[in-house]
Amino acid sequence: MTKSDELDPLRGLLDSFSSRLAALEASVGIAPPTAAQSVPKSPAPVSPTKPAAADNDSPAVLAYDAHVQKVVKPMAESCDALEGMKNMGDLLQEAWAGVRTIVVVASFAKQPSDIPGELQPHLAPLQKTLGDVRGLRLDRKYDNHCKAIMEMLGALSWIMIRPPSSTPASFVKEANNSSLFWTNKIRKEFKGKDDKQIAFCDAVKTTLLDLVSYIIEHHKTGLTFKPHGVSMAEAALLAQATAEAKEAPAAETKTPLSPGRRSSSVRGGSGGMNSLMDELAKKRSSDGSSAATGLKHVTRDQQTWRKEFKKTDDSASAPPKVPTLTKKEEPKKKLAGLPICEYQARGHKWVVENQTKETADGIITIDVTDPKQQVYIYNCEGITVQVKGGKCKSVIVDTCKKSNAVFDSLISGCEVVNCQKIQVQVTGICPTVSVDKTDGFLMYISKESLATTSFVTCTSTEMNVSFPDDNGEQKELPIPEQFVHKLVDGAVQSSVSDLYH
Repeated sequence: MTKSDELDPLRGLLDSFSSRLAALEASVGIAPPTAAQSVPKSPAPVSPTKPAAADNDSPAVLAYDAHVQKVVKPMAESCDALEGMKNMGDLLQEAWAGVRTIVVVASFAKQPSDIPGELQPHLAPLQKTLGDVRGLRLDRKYDNHCKAIMEMLGALSWIMIRPPSSTPASFVKEANNSSLFWTNKIRKEFKGKDDKQIAFCDAVKTTLLDLVSYIIEHHKTGLTFKPHGVSMAEAALLAQATAEAKEAPAAETKTPLSPGRRSSSVRGGSGGMNSLMDELAKKRSSDGSSAATGLKHVTRDQQTWRKEFKKTDDSASAPPKVPTLTKKEEPKKKLAGLPICEYQARGHKWVVENQTKETADGIITIDVTDPKQQVYIYNCEGITVQVKGGKCKSVIVDTCKKSNAVFDSLISGCEVVNCQKIQVQVTGICPTVSVDKTDGFLMYISKESLATTSFVTCTSTEMNVSFPDDNGEQKELPIPEQFVHKLVDGAVQSSVSDLYH
């Protein structure tokens, strides 16, 4: 038996220690030493090779890169070809790059229990790019172009879509149909006049259709994760290491490797490991004893991990049971789409969308500066929207749950549609309040609005109105849901049911 054969078990043990140390360094944010640092005085030069992390691209990532090269870059070039849309192409590529980062992280990570919550920190670059696109000040003749692009960018929210609400492919198809409405207007205006405009319309459609094909192949039921992957935090480190490895010049030495993998030069090459093996060889005594001589042998009955040992030994500690979630502990379903709170100058509209307690800290304050402005609150849960600054045109609450809206005075009125457990308060005057398809509605009316406010309700339940009486005390009454209808002289006459008298 040669010296190498005798040291093979010890070499495997040292490799295991090396991998565990690498994982520990990555978890606490310490980069592993590069090959150049761990082999300071190597007798033979180490040929530079490609970093290990750069070879870890999953099929989904490779297909996404092909999608970008095939359609996204031509689409950006078609935008740059139009004189009034400079910089739009770069922003579109940045938006797709933001989605790529999330796809790469998911290719390393196992599926978390709270997918929207775990993905939220990685959405920041994408949200910034979308804000930059909205902030572009283009000529009015490019309004249809901007609207088509915004519909297209809305499709990038597919990473947050999962059944049963919808599928990512269906979500992108709807965005494509919405963008076609605007691109068809562009085609009609420039048909036979400007081929660059037609090329832009074709590029938008081709990009979204190719994205649908990519999603159907790799993310049919939602963003695909690695079945036996690492946590999202570790996956982010791996994605960063992969990006750095690809950007590094080929002549440079290796960048920090991913946890659990070590450089082949450190494992089997010359330098530090060989020096260690030489030191161990020196420990061999004249009688042939090695460095491992004298270690205690673990007999079969002491190997507690074996099934037969666990069955016979009642004193062995049972593995801790994983606590199961009760109904109250089940994670809440997160809202689909990116959280938005912005003012759109074209429509004089404040838009608040997809906000929760986590994204908005519970309260969102809007400062109205013009009576023409209106407030639109959509798909929010567990928040309070406070409208300050005086009178505005209207406040619309659509598809919200357990949310509140507080405002001063309105010119038109307040609308509540498709909501659950909504509370609305007016501190000034509100002429009309419309409630449609809502379960659980409470309206607080100020004293000065008592004589002017009227209610229009339809297909709604559990509606109440609270107001101050003559003594200044708050009084609450139900809004009728049940009516009695009679035919009198060929006409239908309706009256409130006796339940409300």
